[in-house]
Amino acid sequence: MQNVKNDEIKNLRSAIEKRRTNLRISKKPKKEIKKVDHYLDKDESILLREYSPYKVDNKNIILFFHGGGYVLNSVFTHDDMVAYFSEKLRTRIFSLDYKLAPENKFPAALENAIQAVEWLEDKNISSANISLCGDSAGGHLAASLTHHFTNEDKKIHSQFLMYPMCDPNCDSESHKIFGDKYFLTNQAMKWFWKHLQKDEIDMTDEMFNLLLINKKITADHTFIITAGFDPLHDEAEKYASLLHNMNNNVKQLHYPSMFHGFATMTRLKTANRAVNDFLREYKKIL
Repeated sequence: MQNVKNDEIKNLRSAIEKRRTNLRISKKPKKEIKKVDHYLDKDESILLREYSPYKVDNKNIILFFHGGGYVLNSVFTHDDMVAYFSEKLRTRIFSLDYKLAPENKFPAALENAIQAVEWLEDKNISSANISLCGDSAGGHLAASLTHHFTNEDKKIHSQFLMYPMCDPNCDSESHKIFGDKYFLTNQAMKWFWKHLQKDEIDMTDEMFNLLLINKKITADHTFIITAGFDPLHDEAEKYASLLHNMNNNVKQLHYPSMFHGFATMTRLKTANRAVNDFLREYKKIL
């Protein structure tokens, strides 16, 4: 992937989206989920897709951000996954199709996420009733948004981060051990971060490098998922530890036999069992 040139990225995105649509690697919900597409801007370039299950158990909602290193994927690649989550959690979910890098460098996606929260607030949904959720890069975006609102002294219900990107240095022990053997490689992660980063000052920003957080966050709950065979394991664990040491309410579940991206692969029985397990725990927080 690191050999892909900028002008080839759009073709790569199309190929991945087509492959994921054809493979159907995520289980679908048993009952139909109502989907409504909203747009955050007049030219309809920023999509926010709403998922409503047949039964809703609570007033809180989830704002979801897809993974893909900030460069790949979309609302559509994660459509089945989010619908499945909505049914299992009995919760409305809004999935954001944020602007991708390298065309849109940091903090463009974060600005889209802020815009999504403002849109929800205009619909009478308080930020205190919003759980921020994402996988991989989406987990980074969720945490980045939490850090932003912490600086604004604005309360968020919770953040649920599945094997999140946290550290642009990509030099942890898990990167060294698992960085060239499984789905996600160390070189790919460096490629993603390079395309996201706008300039050197980003490396000093706690919304870019999550491990720079130095204060208690305004989310009531943090729930982090880590996988055993994942280069990002150590940085996610370090982020959880940092938050815990600052007296945040942190829960971490570790799946030693799982790999990066397993939450999108619920047609695999082992992945499906793990996902159902952590969704049960997430539902308790919601």
